[in-house]
Amino acid sequence: MARRAAPLLAVVLLVAQLAAAVPQQLRVVGYAWILAPAVMQTDAGYAGTVTNVTVLVTEGWGDVYVSTYSLTQEDFQGSATAAARVVCSLLNLSFSSYNFYFKVVGPAVIVGGPSAGVAMAVAVYSALTGQPVNRSVMVTGMISPDGTVGPVGGVYEKAQAAAKAGAKVFLVPPGQSVVVTYRTVVRRVGPFRFYTTEPVTINLTEYAARELGLRVVEISTIEDALRYFFGFRPPARAVGKPSLSPEALSAIESVRAALLDKARGELSSARSYLNSSQIDALTRRLLSGYLSYAQQYLARAEGSRGVEAIPLLTLSLAHSRWVRMLIDDYLGKPLDSYASEVASRLSSLAGEAEAATCGSFLDLNFKILAADLAIRASRLYNESARAWSSDPATALQNLAVASAFLDEAELWLRQAKGGYAPDARQAAATYLSVARTTWSYAYSVLSQAGADTTLVDLAGSYYRAATSLYSSGSSFLAAVAAAKAVALAEAALLAYQSSASGADVYLRTSRSQAEAAASKAPDALAAVYFANYSALASTASDAIAWLKHAAHLGNLALELWRGAATPQQAALPQPQQPQQPPQPGSERRESSILDRVLEAIRSFLSALARAARALYEWIAGVAKRLAGGARY
Repeated sequence: MARRAAPLLAVVLLVAQLAAAVPQQLRVVGYAWILAPAVMQTDAGYAGTVTNVTVLVTEGWGDVYVSTYSLTQEDFQGSATAAARVVCSLLNLSFSSYNFYFKVVGPAVIVGGPSAGVAMAVAVYSALTGQPVNRSVMVTGMISPDGTVGPVGGVYEKAQAAAKAGAKVFLVPPGQSVVVTYRTVVRRVGPFRFYTTEPVTINLTEYAARELGLRVVEISTIEDALRYFFGFRPPARAVGKPSLSPEALSAIESVRAALLDKARGELSSARSYLNSSQIDALTRRLLSGYLSYAQQYLARAEGSRGVEAIPLLTLSLAHSRWVRMLIDDYLGKPLDSYASEVASRLSSLAGEAEAATCGSFLDLNFKILAADLAIRASRLYNESARAWSSDPATALQNLAVASAFLDEAELWLRQAKGGYAPDARQAAATYLSVARTTWSYAYSVLSQAGADTTLVDLAGSYYRAATSLYSSGSSFLAAVAAAKAVALAEAALLAYQSSASGADVYLRTSRSQAEAAASKAPDALAAVYFANYSALASTASDAIAWLKHAAHLGNLALELWRGAATPQQAALPQPQQPQQPPQPGSERRESSILDRVLEAIRSFLSALARAARALYEWIAGVAKRLAGGARY
């Protein structure tokens, strides 16, 4: 028995030695803590308090963990993830190369995520850079995925808590240095006392300086906060003007001219059809009003020469088709052909946009524009089907706009010369991950605040579309749809913040980011296109949404092109970047599938080693007992 056990013992010892040679722990990158002001409810009403937020950063794969000694609202996880992503982007680090472990301890029974967002970002910055947090500064504010600071509640109570904790500077979101609080008024009627509350407007800057010895400062971005906590000075960002080559300008003119001819022809045809149709005077007047929008869009487009004319022509085309469809519906003519034509073209064009090859960075931008239009047309087609029984007019309008989008998409695809098939799988996976966290965070914040969820609902629809496209193997379309979801979710948050604070910093920041994306490389047509689209917006929220499209789809184009198969294809003129300070972990490569496989092997060998040691001890005991028995 002892002889038979010897080979097994040798194998056990070998496995144990191999496992011992494998690293068993993720390397710790940094650790930091910060005090964040909060509000808790007491018997006497709301009162300010402070919570301790700590973060441990290790090597990892982009996971964010939160542990609290208080209950947390559902937006807390999203706030922590946004804070980590924003700081990684600011430091030019790969978010997917780290894990973040947050712990929150405080007296409040329930901790909400948004108001601690900027504080968490400050802690992450400290952990990643090793710079100590300035303890004389405290901050409250929601962190947006683009690094802007959003409004929160209880600023008056938080200022008192910050002063009590020893802070000398208190950073607040834009527009919140003047707050409304409530005071209790006692009114006596005979032997009875009646208690009521009345609003009181307080200039927090003056009040805190006079009563608390606290300086209150409004901040708009995470960079503003880091300046007070660390003396951070962001590098100068030289943003130039977008540069379009003669080839790009020629393509734009080709698309514009084709759409102009089509818009003029269909407007004239729709007008003639309306005049010749047997309809009553009231309906004719109503449809003439709808057709006037087609004329207005056409007139504006005729006064423009560049890419800004193209969306106007597409909308003119859509309104002319809508009027024709409404006439046929009024006359009782079958409408099946309209829906079936859009469905057939949609299926064909989506496949073409996914499969189209690119010979240049400009071609890739054509492909992105076509994919965006196909995805928008698909959403409108589905909405048309859902609205058909309850609101036929709106259903037909969606169908007409979808049809016009497909016309424009076909024209963009014709401009591509072909050559290289971009691999969008990694970009799609990355944007899907960002879209999931950004959309869920935005939805949580807006739904709790009772704010308008139109944009965030659109973001959700594009996120679901991206998930479906990715599952079916259409990774390029999935990447575009996911980037749209991120853009709309961010826009939803910023529109809410802009409305709540009355500050224009959110629109300015969005425009700055769009301009940066449009000027990062020559022929960044997707960014230029959507930045111009924002000029058509009738509201600030719509303008922010299109500017966010410019930033995210412009950056997606750059990311896909830099992942080209050959160095020659990936070559892209870049503006000179300002020198960045050395950052932690910059020498490490990003995690890959091989890294994760090796990590799984390490974990398996570690478990096997523990089992091997236990087996070794058991076999040794058996051998000892057998040897002892043989001597009897």
